[in-house]
Amino acid sequence: MNAAQLLTMPVTVWLSLIFGPARVIIVASVTIALATLTIPFVRSYDLLVFLHVVVGLCLGTYLPLTISLALRSLKPHLWLMAMAVYSLRASFGTDVGVGLSGIYVDVIDWRWIYWTATLAGPLIAFMAWKALPLTSIDHDKLRNSDWGGMTMFSLGLAMLFAGCSLGESLGWFDSGVVTACLAGGAFLLVISIVNIALKKDAFVDFSALGNHNVRTALLIACLYGVLMAPTSVLIPNFLAAIGKLKPLQTGSAAIIVFGVYLAMTPVVVWLARRVDARLLLIAGLSIIVFTSAWCGSSINNEWRIDQYVPVLILFAIGECLTLMGIIPTIIVNMNPAHAAAIGVYAPLARIFAPGVASGVIALVLRLSSDTHSVMLKAGVEAGQPAVVQRAASGVSGVASVVAREATVLSYVSGFYLVFWVGIVALLLAATLQRAPVNPLIPPRSA
Repeated sequence: MNAAQLLTMPVTVWLSLIFGPARVIIVASVTIALATLTIPFVRSYDLLVFLHVVVGLCLGTYLPLTISLALRSLKPHLWLMAMAVYSLRASFGTDVGVGLSGIYVDVIDWRWIYWTATLAGPLIAFMAWKALPLTSIDHDKLRNSDWGGMTMFSLGLAMLFAGCSLGESLGWFDSGVVTACLAGGAFLLVISIVNIALKKDAFVDFSALGNHNVRTALLIACLYGVLMAPTSVLIPNFLAAIGKLKPLQTGSAAIIVFGVYLAMTPVVVWLARRVDARLLLIAGLSIIVFTSAWCGSSINNEWRIDQYVPVLILFAIGECLTLMGIIPTIIVNMNPAHAAAIGVYAPLARIFAPGVASGVIALVLRLSSDTHSVMLKAGVEAGQPAVVQRAASGVSGVASVVAREATVLSYVSGFYLVFWVGIVALLLAATLQRAPVNPLIPPRSA
């Protein structure tokens, strides 16, 4: 489903220019409602995959349009609030989604995971119909658009995303599917980049990346997929693997993150009106770096939700500050003429980069677990008395202790990975320059 989103995200801006944003949102929302209504009753695997692809294609239209429509429709003094609400999507999707899925599966009914979208689809379509004008179709742009370039770019991203997402579960290059996705996706992406560089009427150009602040902020946004891994991947998976907690139980940790994020949002908006976005970004990254180092040096097999509460709060504050530093930096530094191009590049940071990050983190966790398992087994084989005495249940007890501690140490490596990525992001943030005069922060009188 996520890979399918990358097929439509890069072309959504063009679709909205041709057919109008209202038609794009209405058609996508109604289609999602019909598909999610049907999925729980499907028994054919092929049809199930097809319907999920359809849902993914439709979901891919929302992200590029929401922020652009909000900024175009609202007065400048409301832009920060719109950005803050938009940033909540990241925390709501990754954090609340874990808790909600646990509630749906264990308490209500798993089918409501899909039927919630069935109810939301018509509501979104109705709001789009009431709020957005139905513009005429631009047939000339429809005929002359660079559809070949769009297809290569979108398909390349989707194949790379699929390869990275499936790599760990299928054995990376031991799998023909993963190898084909990575090789084919890389080839298509390189060809599409050459097409953009050489073709004058390509669907997008690189001029939008000419601004140093925009280019750097987009790069930090790509790294954000790793920086939010502690709350979206590492801590929930640690609680499931070491604490043997179910999604309904680990969901309470996710709710803490979203609750803090939600509470911090008005505070960060207030700060953003008075403080340079670069300072918010650096403050957020610093908190994430500090907290990652804290977790990496402190966690053990006894850590549960209670022990994680302080770091969850800090991570949520850091994520809120970081995202509310990235988005305004891009908005106030970009040329309005490049809005369509930014709409093409934004999916790289929002969907593609987190997908690649999840694959890399899964690989790091496995390699670290295997390495530490070998190291711990070497100690056991040497017959250290302390190890033997603690494993009172015999060989099986030794094996379980080794496996558990190797898993804990792999998550230590995961937190240290976030730490070093945060350091890189901080170095990039330090190169950001002062933004030009903009409507987000009103000038102060001398």
